[in-house]
Amino acid sequence: MASDEIRVRPGTPEDLPRVARHYAHGDSPWDPFGEVSKLSRIPLDGLLVAEVNGEYAGFLYWFEGRNPYFDRTVGRYANFQELHVLQRFRRRGLGKALVERFLADARARGIVEAFVDTDDDNLVAQQLYESVGFRQYRKVFHYRMRLGDGSRPEAAP
Repeated sequence: MASDEIRVRPGTPEDLPRVARHYAHGDSPWDPFGEVSKLSRIPLDGLLVAEVNGEYAGFLYWFEGRNPYFDRTVGRYANFQELHVLQRFRRRGLGKALVERFLADARARGIVEAFVDTDDDNLVAQQLYESVGFRQYRKVFHYRMRLGDGSRPEAAP
């Protein structure tokens, strides 16, 4: 049996509908990945697409920045924002291939610092990132406060 051909390539405008369908949701008004109209307004030079035997299988989106708020000692850096692989293509090395391509592209631009973040319970992502050389260096705390029972107060007279 022949092995699957995995290819990671730069994204194109033609990929945007597949990326939006794959992502399917945005949990904030500025999250562009769930809508083609929003995706078409972001720079595509950070979009990488993975294919298996010519079929769309996932994407990674990254950007170049300067002086991140979370570490002012860093000048120029690369940060990947999103990494998603379709369920049926998982466990084939696509996530790793996308991350390695991101790192190679960042290095080719002369960038020497790279960042990514993930939830503390996303062990698969943590293992992937550590397998390519990332190391944890900072924790972020999320706070929550209950504002009521969900009913709407009556309008004041």
